[in-house]
Amino acid sequence: MAPSRLDWYRGKNIHVLGLTGTEGSSVVDFLVRHGITTITGHDMRRSEEFEAEFDRTHQWLPPEPRREAARRLTAHPITVRWGDRYLEGIEGAEVIFVPQSWFRHARNAPVRERRDRGVPLSSMTHLFFEESPCPIIGVTGTNGKFTVAYLIHQMLARSGARAFFSGNDRSHVPMLYYLEQIRPQDWLVLEISNRQLVGLPYSPQIGVVTNVAPHHLDDHGSMDAYVEVKRTLIRHQGPDGVAVLNADNPYTAKMAAGAHHPFLFSRLHRVVPGAFVQEGVIVIARGDIQQSFPLAVLHQPGRHAVENALAAALAASLAGASAPAMAEVLSEFRGLPYRFRLVDEVGGVRYYEDSLATNPDAAAAAIASMDRPFILIAGGARPAATPEQFAPMRAALDAAPVRAVLLIGATTPHLAAALSGLHAPVREAGTLERAVDDAAAAARGGEAVLLSPGCESFDQFRDYRERGDRFVELVRKELHRA
Repeated sequence: MAPSRLDWYRGKNIHVLGLTGTEGSSVVDFLVRHGITTITGHDMRRSEEFEAEFDRTHQWLPPEPRREAARRLTAHPITVRWGDRYLEGIEGAEVIFVPQSWFRHARNAPVRERRDRGVPLSSMTHLFFEESPCPIIGVTGTNGKFTVAYLIHQMLARSGARAFFSGNDRSHVPMLYYLEQIRPQDWLVLEISNRQLVGLPYSPQIGVVTNVAPHHLDDHGSMDAYVEVKRTLIRHQGPDGVAVLNADNPYTAKMAAGAHHPFLFSRLHRVVPGAFVQEGVIVIARGDIQQSFPLAVLHQPGRHAVENALAAALAASLAGASAPAMAEVLSEFRGLPYRFRLVDEVGGVRYYEDSLATNPDAAAAAIASMDRPFILIAGGARPAATPEQFAPMRAALDAAPVRAVLLIGATTPHLAAALSGLHAPVREAGTLERAVDDAAAAARGGEAVLLSPGCESFDQFRDYRERGDRFVELVRKELHRA
């Protein structure tokens, strides 16, 4: 566990980017709470936009505490540079705290220059690792990372452990606000994105990589670079570090060679030490410890649900969770918002929302999970999209009981080309509203409607949450009409 660096920060000329965002505001709050005020906060937005943007990025807070947090932030005794004065004074920075997506903005070129001149970059995630008094379980991967992290946390809590959890987006309380409560004997479970891993010099005590598939290549430039970013989760582990890796994924399986203590999980074959499926039973085998429970406790369909369960159970077992607790958590699990959840059933038609399927592999996993005839709603935004990128969705649809595909958004021509000749009709719907109307009219009892876009949402929605929430609203309207 890294020692506290708070004394190192004291007196430093600290600059924090993205003051209105969850990451920037939580870093400033944390440092000021510990008596560190030699801070310059920067935000690309104008000061008059602060209130609305802070409200948007702090949805994890109820309205009144959110307003109080905004007032507290503006009252801190720090320097703030808004809008046109963004990055003013950055040449004097001794350390710069950056948000996850800082490198995507051309205006941050001076930050890159300072980094290249040796000025250290830090982040909210850095502070998690530097200040946590307890061991950390970190979970990353192209798909399934939030679900697996959530399940690990629930399994530990159900086993009687004191555990804390945070996701990587603005809907979750940043761990910096919990640090004063955490004890050395507790566990901290973190979902960690590819952008959080960029430049991170720490690895968790237990690192879980669920899978790796082509995604975020515009962030990293190549598939090899993206894989290496994901490998960062276990790269800095010490001799006691444990890597939990997917043996069925070629990218994660190769990571085992460089790990101190690799534990694999597989739904296809027996892996020891690790977790696997054997004659309808999930088995965890690690030395003298063996735990098991029936695969039938899972209520979600599909291979991705099995892989998530194996990854979560193996990591939780390594942290001391019991098999009965694992089985109970999995038997109660029905899915999470934006992540392949059953929204409702209308006239015998099930509506599944999977808006976080922002890449073709994620959508392919949901498609492969469908165990009844269904209508797929897919499409959205994807930088430099080509029909070839949607091959995973095409392959999954070729083997699935799909009755029709309704396309929305900017990638419609590329998806239409990728799905040409499919055994089910592929039609352009344009908008999500039109797609849900058309799907509701066509679907029959015993079938399903699946929103699994395989694309980002930024052409028609603010983010995947807004897209998923809008789908739920439209389904509720169908429910009232029924």
